[in-house]
This record gives sequence, structure tokens and C-alpha cells, in this order.
Amino acid sequence: MGWGICFGLDANGRVYCRDGCTWRTTKSDYDDYPVWPSARQSVLDYYEGEAHSELDMVRDECPGTAAALRAACDEHLSLALHHYHRKTPAQKQQAHEHALTEFEADLVCIKEEIIRVTETYKAHKKDWIEYKKNPPKVRAAKTRADELRHLVGPLCMELEMEEAAEECDRLQKAKANTIKMIKLEKKFHL
Repeated sequence: MGWGICFGLDANGRVYCRDGCTWRTTKSDYDDYPVWPSARQSVLDYYEGEAHSELDMVRDECPGTAAALRAACDEHLSLALHHYHRKTPAQKQQAHEHALTEFEADLVCIKEEIIRVTETYKAHKKDWIEYKKNPPKVRAAKTRADELRHLVGPLCMELEMEEAAEECDRLQKAKANTIKMIKLEKKFHL
């Protein structure tokens, strides 16, 4: 017995096993399945809840091979979809409203974070441009450590700027994905 098996939702809202068995639902698995994220969250909840202990047991009984776990995950997909369709309209509506509220709150946070990170990036870029235009006068190094500090200092400055740019890009992608999820969730109907 070891750690518990973990599942997640990918960027397209498909359930997958995060424990290395490479099982992932495919687009064809979702033909009879609503597109809104709250429904897909319901499938994830089934895997993380009702199916969890059985899938843990399958993994523990067949150590070293992911094939048995993949097969067991496939078998549970129809049960997970049935689990969603069995919910009452009120439960589905509640899940829809909860998901929409969470996505909208996430979007507000992401937008605020984009503003903060963009300002950080601009400050680092300004510092880097200023450094390139007017590099500081460097005294001759007395030790190898001094020599390395002179070499690494500009690289650290440039790295901070590039990391801030990467964070801006990551947040822009998160914003686009959250907007996509909001649009999908707004297609909800009973």
C-alpha cells in the first residue's frame, strides 16, 4: 500500500490519471457528455471519490504495470458519466453556478496578477536597458569570486527580466483558458 492515486482535468477539461499510467479520456469519450466544465468536474469527482479506492487497489495489486490501471480507468468512465446524468436538475444547476462563480473569481485574480507582473516586468526591462546603455564602472577583480560576481550580476538581472516575461505569458494563457471555461459553462442548460 502506498500513496493514493490521483486524477486531474487537463486544459481541455478531460479527466486523466496523474500517476503515470498515461490513461486519459479522449474526445470520443465525451460524445454523450455535456461540454460545460461543471459536468467534467463531476466526472473527476467520481474518479477521486467513488472509484478511488477500487482504482487504488488495482494499482497496488499490479505494481510495475500501468496496463491494468488503464483498463480499470476505462471501465469506470461509463459509470462516471452515468453518475453525472443521475444528478437532479437542482444539483446540476448548483454545480453550474458554483463553477461559474469560481471561474469569474479566478479571472478577477488573474487580471490583477497580470497588472502586477506586467509592472514588475517593465521595471526589470527598464533596469536592463539602462544597464546595457550605461554599464557601471567595474574595478579590476581581486579574487575569482569578485570576477564571478561581475560576470553573474548582469546575467541575474537579465534572468529576472526574462522570468517576469515568462510569468506574464503564463498568466495570459491562464486568462484565455479561464475565459474559455466561462464561455463553455455559460452554455449550460438542463
